[in-house]
Amino acid sequence: MAYDYETIVVGAGAAGMNCCLELQKNNREYLLISPNIGGRICNDEERHMNYGAVFYFGTYKYMLQSGLLIEGPDVLPSLSQGCCHHDDGKQYPPISMTTAADAPSLLKYMKWMREEFIPAYTKFKDNCTVMEVQAALELDPMIKQLYTESAEHMIERMGFGPICHDLISMFAHACTGTKIKDLTALDYLNTVQPLTMQIPPMKLLFCLKRFDFDSEGVKKRLAQGSGEVLIDEVASVSKEGDGWKLTTQGGKSFTCQNVVMASPAHITKELLAPVPGLPELDVRKASQLTGYLVRGKIKPAYSRHTVHLFDDTIPIIYIAKRFDGDYEIFTEVDFEDMRRFDLYFDEWEVVGKKYWEYALYTAAHEALPQNLAPGLIMAGDINGLGMEPACISGIYAANKILGKTQD
Repeated sequence: MAYDYETIVVGAGAAGMNCCLELQKNNREYLLISPNIGGRICNDEERHMNYGAVFYFGTYKYMLQSGLLIEGPDVLPSLSQGCCHHDDGKQYPPISMTTAADAPSLLKYMKWMREEFIPAYTKFKDNCTVMEVQAALELDPMIKQLYTESAEHMIERMGFGPICHDLISMFAHACTGTKIKDLTALDYLNTVQPLTMQIPPMKLLFCLKRFDFDSEGVKKRLAQGSGEVLIDEVASVSKEGDGWKLTTQGGKSFTCQNVVMASPAHITKELLAPVPGLPELDVRKASQLTGYLVRGKIKPAYSRHTVHLFDDTIPIIYIAKRFDGDYEIFTEVDFEDMRRFDLYFDEWEVVGKKYWEYALYTAAHEALPQNLAPGLIMAGDINGLGMEPACISGIYAANKILGKTQD
């Protein structure tokens, strides 16, 4: 049977974009269909504000290799510019008498992160580019245990409690908007890698940077060579002979040999539900977040620091002062409702806002299969939280099509 395309990639987030780039490198034909370019990289290019993914870590090996992110300033140029907040009103910088009292657990945590977790997790990520997550987990008992246990249990088991309570868990909360008891240990540790320090001199080992994203430039890049880009939404997926047929909301239909479902997991589940013979997708529960760009006068208690982190009993996740004097803020609930910003600002005006009903898939869950049927591959942050795991899943999907995987 003759197909319109060898591969159609659905969704242009970190997974879809990286899948296309790998196919492009190998001169393999594809059509990328997506309502936008970037997915959760929701960038206001005029204001240099991301309402989805806000920063990247120096440990994002694969996402940084893609060249998709434009490097911006450090999120936290020095630890003294940060401030931690407990729900009892206590606040302090990351290096303080409070965290100094946690020195035994801090030293234990940092040593284990540097010597055991980060090397093992780096190898796990490499494996996930050539095999399904389920298979990669079987190769490392430590990573598999972290994938299946809660962050709360891991913290207690490893004796990291004091420093996690006073610092590390606030950073994880800032990255995910999820209560620590609801995070898997692996997702927790993935998000807090940048907070690993060299002791002495109490300096971060990995960069933590904001970034810009050129959606129009990336669109042109993805449409080069063997690739084409269609800004549209897929309305249906069905079997067509030995291949697949996709119809868009714009009324266009295409056939292909391979489909890479790199759309958000809840959309992938909805699109594939009518297709007979596929496994039912039990997708991880997602957090709900709202990103704000706020202009105003912050209260004196918050004016002395650039970045504020809050524990997971507080519905605000973090506040960061920007280069232009405005503030980027993420919350678990609507902060315009009941004027919740009044708690933090004497004067405020919302300049920009984005609500994410499905922000990050964070709840504990067993790894889902990525190969759902011959020529049907699922990608995205279905089995791991954030840009880097999503990026890697897209590379895996491309490698599967290229015949470079080990499964």
